[in-house]
Amino acid sequence: MKIYGSTSPEILDDFFSEVERISNKYSLEKKDSYISRLNRGEVTVDGETRKLLNFAKKIWKISRGAFDPTVGRLKLLWGFNERPHLPDPREVKKSLKFVGFSKLRMEGGKIVSRGILLDFSGFAKGYAVDRGAEVLVKHGIRSALIDAGGDIRVIGTKPGGKPWRVGIKNPRGAGMVRVLPLRNEAVATSGDYENFFVRDGVKYHHLLDPRTGYPARGFQSVTVISPTCMEADAMATALFVAGPGQAREIARKASVRAIFVNSRGEVEEVSPGNN
Repeated sequence: MKIYGSTSPEILDDFFSEVERISNKYSLEKKDSYISRLNRGEVTVDGETRKLLNFAKKIWKISRGAFDPTVGRLKLLWGFNERPHLPDPREVKKSLKFVGFSKLRMEGGKIVSRGILLDFSGFAKGYAVDRGAEVLVKHGIRSALIDAGGDIRVIGTKPGGKPWRVGIKNPRGAGMVRVLPLRNEAVATSGDYENFFVRDGVKYHHLLDPRTGYPARGFQSVTVISPTCMEADAMATALFVAGPGQAREIARKASVRAIFVNSRGEVEEVSPGNN
């Protein structure tokens, strides 16, 4: 994670402490993390997590299930964060029994639907960026760009008043497919080139469809511009997984600006109110 702007060591310490707190708290891979303990029913849902769950439910509904925070079992099965591999189809089918936000049951603030694993990786990085931006603003920073590798949030404008300029990577080659001028906005991209492996000539990437258990097809990348990085992060994932047949309608319904690069490399933009 990088910051472009004038900051002191003390401000940076506060910034990275907050980002690290969120990263550790919601790491599905760490057995002693809060989210792992929550999945095991060892702790209750705290206020911060309840807000995140409500946000996730909103995106789940608007995306018609394309975005789902209960994909933890599938994520671990495919091993994209450690040792990516093509799982046995029988294991995929078995894991799907424990995927689906509507299956999540809670009592007394604890998860009681055994086998379901919450996974916030579809928006936790964006949330961390937003929280980090809040830290900078509280310290009086009025001009900065936070880059979390695909998740970006800008505070104000560049020194001198010009907008920050953020490029959208060409998924299949050098250069950019679009350069965005941003002011007090966030942008996030989900792409099939970020985390993948190839088996028998077929590319398998980390953007799993919770409805099928396999990587989503139809887009090379989806970029979303939004007021918050958390929304941009979640909606980029949701639209990518939803696929070309539904993504445009979902983007308009969510009132977000989205830039699609389809499987043929063609670029299309959808903006709120744009038919």
